[in-house]
Amino acid sequence: MTDTENQPAEGPLHGVTVCDFTHGVAGPYTAMLLADLGADVWKIEKPGRGDATRYMNVSRRFRGDIPNAGGDYFLAINRNKRSVALDLKSDSGKELALRLAASADIVLSNFRPGVMDSLGLGYDSIRELNPRVIYASLSAYGEKGPLAAHPGMDVAVQARSGVMSITGYGGMDPIKPGVSLADFSGGSHLTTAVLAALYQRERTGVGQRVTLSLLEATMSMLINYSVAVVDGDAVIDPMGSGHPQLVPFQAFPTSDGYVVIATGTNRLFADLCDVLSLTGVKDDPRFVTNVVRVENRAELIPLIEEVTRTRTTAAWLAIFEANGIPCAPVNTMAQALNDPQMVANDGIVEVEHPSVGKVHVLASPYHLSEASTAVRRPPPMLGEHTAEILREVLGVETGAYAELQPQEVV
Repeated sequence: MTDTENQPAEGPLHGVTVCDFTHGVAGPYTAMLLADLGADVWKIEKPGRGDATRYMNVSRRFRGDIPNAGGDYFLAINRNKRSVALDLKSDSGKELALRLAASADIVLSNFRPGVMDSLGLGYDSIRELNPRVIYASLSAYGEKGPLAAHPGMDVAVQARSGVMSITGYGGMDPIKPGVSLADFSGGSHLTTAVLAALYQRERTGVGQRVTLSLLEATMSMLINYSVAVVDGDAVIDPMGSGHPQLVPFQAFPTSDGYVVIATGTNRLFADLCDVLSLTGVKDDPRFVTNVVRVENRAELIPLIEEVTRTRTTAAWLAIFEANGIPCAPVNTMAQALNDPQMVANDGIVEVEHPSVGKVHVLASPYHLSEASTAVRRPPPMLGEHTAEILREVLGVETGAYAELQPQEVV
């Protein structure tokens, strides 16, 4: 559990406000990262329904049927936010949303291009009221081109990006990585762009629009292959845990499982050969440099596998670590979350949720010596902070708020 006693009280984005119209995964992930850094995030949700991830579950404990609470997916990526329930299809709801957006430092949206404009909540409408606003739009395929208006989700973007073509093994059906690569790379990249725009505003006093597509973000993860494919006519084939440009750099079988070995330099390869007692291999002309090892992968890998099969994973880890060879076990998710390294770095945080009780979430990966990135509040109940934020930001008092409820605006 994270020890917050010695952490600074405020995050680096303390005082920055975010009006968050995003839903699903990528946009809410951006909002969560900003919230972890101290921003005050107002998550705008549909009354009575909320974000779709409130109903996404893999755990029996979180079935999405606890009123207004949310499933395990929602609980994982929405900490440190406040929820505002507003009906964006009603005139009153749109008017309140416009006022909130114009009051914020940052506006986030991941609707398809044109949707926010049709609601009267587009960049031009907000900028007219607040020229300092940072208005960030995330879409599947971008603002222009033949797919601009098309809907897209993580697996579709992964397929189009080429990522699935290099995942798995040759001859297998298409396989996607086990994580939502498009969503989380898109969310991470959008966070970087928003922070850059915010920094520029501090120097110029002027806001701007930020746009990013999941497709471009996902393809940016392929940057190390791009030159080889575009300019070198290379074909990148799927090869399991192996690496097209580095050998040996993959999982190897042991007597009771697998161990990953990653020798990214010729020196490390020579050290590995010494540790494995592969006499003569490190000086073999077929293997002496990484370039020829890549060419002769099929001859080298079986030589290493023959040795790694003779000991347990734990035994090899101890040997490799003692000799400075980069290595790792192939952990399950449960093992990874309880790994001593995660524990030592306070990687899991316990928060108390008003409906579901104790929830354990991943801590922020950001560690700043002079600012806090702590989990300050649990994922919100649907509409939990509507009255609070309308009062704080717009001055909507209790009586006026009560009049909105029968109209199902909030």
